[in-house]
Amino acid sequence: MIFNQFDEFGNAAWHYNITGNAIEEVFNLVKGKNSQLAAYVSATGSAGTIAAGDYLRTISPFIKVVASEAIQCPTLLRNGFGAHRIEGIGDKHVPWIHNVKNTDLVTAIDDEDAMRIFRLFNEPEGLKYLDSVDIDPVILKRLKCLGISAVSNLLSAIKTAKYYEMTEDDVIITIATDSAEMYHSRIEELRDESGLYSETQAAIDFERRLLGQQYNNLKELSYTDKRAIHNLKYFTWVEQQGKSMEDLEQLWYDRNIWNTMFNQIERWDELINEFNERTGLLRNLEL
Repeated sequence: MIFNQFDEFGNAAWHYNITGNAIEEVFNLVKGKNSQLAAYVSATGSAGTIAAGDYLRTISPFIKVVASEAIQCPTLLRNGFGAHRIEGIGDKHVPWIHNVKNTDLVTAIDDEDAMRIFRLFNEPEGLKYLDSVDIDPVILKRLKCLGISAVSNLLSAIKTAKYYEMTEDDVIITIATDSAEMYHSRIEELRDESGLYSETQAAIDFERRLLGQQYNNLKELSYTDKRAIHNLKYFTWVEQQGKSMEDLEQLWYDRNIWNTMFNQIERWDELINEFNERTGLLRNLEL
């Protein structure tokens, strides 16, 4: 458990070392002769998961690290605000531990697209339609692994592929941070709001909301774009949380600080083991 996950570097360091290495293993399993790790897509959230992109750049220097958010609350895209229905992706501020310099592209997803594709993947008529267009049965069985924020990440990956004109040799990795198991009540709410889901609606959503995703509502970040996003940290973390201007500037200008933060887990492990020895915790567990 990580407290204060929006400004606790242990959050980012964990994903840098654990999630990043796990993604590398997956890529090595699926890659072909000409494959390249072309993009990594993650919602910003607390900026933990997206830190895996910092690790991936060490093994694939030209990778595109993509931040995903809701168009109803385009904090990174437009310095915007608002309410949305994509749960668990963070909004209205930039986490202290987000290494904005390592982010190449920002995508914003319409929460209506996310909700409709979530229904497509989980309603019986939606799965029936997907089967009729010859979607691999193995994939159909695994769609339940995608919750609403995972669907949003998927849509951002599609936008990324279209924007950069990627090919079958370009591998895009994204994260299913939640599963449909968490949202059974949301399916019922959507049925109450919009009626029963039909195969006709499934066909419309598949063509328009999934295949029809366009590369609108995105921005490839220049140096000054990244600096502008980083500067948003001031309002949350300096004005409201009492961090110093010097620390804020260090996060931008110090070229070693992020690697230092990401690579101190061995020392943390030593301290954890020392603490466990002093408390006798592990000895008690062994008994």
